[in-house]
Amino acid sequence: MGKVRHEIETEYRQLQERLLTRHGEATRHEAGDEDFGTEYARLLQAADELLAFEKTIPAKLAEPERQLSERIVRISWLGQTAVALALIVLTFALDHSAWWLVVLVPHLIATLSFSFQKVTDKDHRFYRHLTIGLHLECLMVALITLSVISLWFVILAIIGWLVLGITVSEGLGDSAKKGQSR
Repeated sequence: MGKVRHEIETEYRQLQERLLTRHGEATRHEAGDEDFGTEYARLLQAADELLAFEKTIPAKLAEPERQLSERIVRISWLGQTAVALALIVLTFALDHSAWWLVVLVPHLIATLSFSFQKVTDKDHRFYRHLTIGLHLECLMVALITLSVISLWFVILAIIGWLVLGITVSEGLGDSAKKGQSR
């Protein structure tokens, strides 16, 4: 974070210095002078560059944390995909009923499909926290499949997947709305 902040501060200072230089050049000329228009246009361009850069600062500051969140989310969902595959293999290895595939295949498809979602600077914390629910859900599915807890918990697992799915879709919808309002 310190390196990113230093780079931002350095670039910001350079843009400020460029603006001050352009301001100095513009003030050397009178309003009626033929070079005044050119220098004034350069001053405005330098001011626009500084303002445009200022708008990017929050995203640049959040980028290292966003990248961390993206890794956490991707590893979590891919890890749970691997667990789902292992549970499918264990279902056959432990000679459980093939009916378990009704729970495990959708579980596998859901975890795999969410493994490559885009994590933006605005919603990275949302997805990072969502992975906690994912791990709890996957733990419950594993315990049900391995007959550690009652089969009746399948109902809770289905409700959990619905909640996760709705939460993810609402989170994506909110991100899309925020993107449109810019």
